[in-house]
Amino acid sequence: MSAGREPRESGTGHTVIGRGTVLEGVLKMEHSLRIEGVVKGELVAANSLVVSAQGELEAGLIEVGEAVISGRVVGKLRARVRVYVSAGAVFHGSVETPQLVIEEGAVFVQSLPTGKGG
Repeated sequence: MSAGREPRESGTGHTVIGRGTVLEGVLKMEHSLRIEGVVKGELVAANSLVVSAQGELEAGLIEVGEAVISGRVVGKLRARVRVYVSAGAVFHGSVETPQLVIEEGAVFVQSLPTGKGG
């Protein structure tokens, strides 16, 4: 992945969930989050999010500034700036963002809201 696709850092802090790590719970941070392992949660919030090719993220709600997805993501994703879905990535859920880029070869399944008031 080229450096141009990585989210811009707005500070010095960053968190990496490494390969072989499984984390369940609520994650909230003001800096960047890189997922190389597995994260399952109710809420994942970060300034920037990178899900590596080996990474998996399942969350009811994902709130970020921007996201680069190369692995597998399931959930409702809200990004203030943009979402970039790389070739080979798998995304199932809904996306709210001003800019969405989906590379050829990505699997992108947009879920429609259910119930009233959607």
